[in-house]
Amino acid sequence: MKQEIKKTIQAPHADFVSRLLYLPRGISRLVELGERKIFPKNYELVRAGAIPKYCYIVKSGRVAAYEYTIGGEERIYNFNECNSLLLEANVLFDYVSPVNFKTTLPSELICIDKETLLEAISRDPQVSMDVMESLATKFMSSMDQIRHANFHNAEWKICDLLLIFADRYGVPYDGKILIKEKVSQQLLSNLLGINRVTAVRAIKSLKEMSLIEQINGYYCIRDVERLKRHQERLLL
Repeated sequence: MKQEIKKTIQAPHADFVSRLLYLPRGISRLVELGERKIFPKNYELVRAGAIPKYCYIVKSGRVAAYEYTIGGEERIYNFNECNSLLLEANVLFDYVSPVNFKTTLPSELICIDKETLLEAISRDPQVSMDVMESLATKFMSSMDQIRHANFHNAEWKICDLLLIFADRYGVPYDGKILIKEKVSQQLLSNLLGINRVTAVRAIKSLKEMSLIEQINGYYCIRDVERLKRHQERLLL
């Protein structure tokens, strides 16, 4: 009985919480509320310290939540993927944004203003649930990042992020899983909050154990289950 309860609690976490954010429900309802706009790569949607006029749904492309450290390094907290909702709390409650948000790819976004979102929430309980689930997913993801920072080393974090990318962008390739998304060593270090030298060292270790390789600039996981087992051993 205890095992069943534990499994029930962990399942949503495993399915929906990661540094690649997207909403698993309700996007079609929310899309109808806003205006479609096309934004170029590296377009700044909101700066840290500002209250955004809109919240956004990503229909294509990607939006990064980021800031710069005192040393001038970019620190990425998460990527808002296709079918994600972002800045909804800031718009609803007039909160200033603690970090910057920008497109990292040419992106099609749905822009929703405060009045429209509030009216939809008051009219349709399902829209309320959509917004609450988006907020809950971000909260759980933030807690996960804090836990990982406190309890796991760089190699474990690299394994975890590669598995997340593989789950989202992986395709079968010659008995392996090829991540069809360019993931640089710098991007890995920026997402994980570790320096590039540490990231390079961890990636080299994984390659030497034949757990991962690179094919035409793309990371390839040679055996997902072996990589997961290695990640588990890093906890011992």
